[in-house]
Amino acid sequence: MSDSTPSWRTIKTGLAGMDANSLISLIHDLYALNKENKEYLQGRIGGEAAYASLRENAAKKIRHEFFPERGFGKARIAPVKKAIAGYKKATGDPIGTADLTLLFIEQFVKFFSHYGGGDEAKLDSLSGAMSELYKILKTCPAIIEVLDIEDRLFDVKLDASNAGYGIEDEIAELIDDIEALE
Repeated sequence: MSDSTPSWRTIKTGLAGMDANSLISLIHDLYALNKENKEYLQGRIGGEAAYASLRENAAKKIRHEFFPERGFGKARIAPVKKAIAGYKKATGDPIGTADLTLLFIEQFVKFFSHYGGGDEAKLDSLSGAMSELYKILKTCPAIIEVLDIEDRLFDVKLDASNAGYGIEDEIAELIDDIEALE
């Protein structure tokens, strides 16, 4: 870091010296600067209605990567991860994060059972999503019932029977691990 770049300590001191109107003006400017800032502030301050809106927007992005309304899905993992991470960061909501992570798993498996083409990096992303889902459920097992996780994963397992790459076995292991949490 160069000497001309202020540290967080310097910024924090500057913020502490601002009056309320100046802080609100600064936050407004950050809100207007880009979509990520806007979603973050909406999630942190907007409550349940904002959570629902942000969750649906993230779900649309995930579905679009695999099954867009027009054309063929690209199954790019980076935008999917970004949508989930953005939601999680903006809201801190484990239920919505688990739902979006499971949606990614569902869409991924359905896509690859129809079209194939699973390269190692994408398959690693699927494994990572399953691990992330399990971590969330381990910290809050009530989510399993709230989101009907087991039934949804059984459906995914059926789709996975056509996907190959050992995906069906990995999902079966995840189901077993989740059943052990209850």
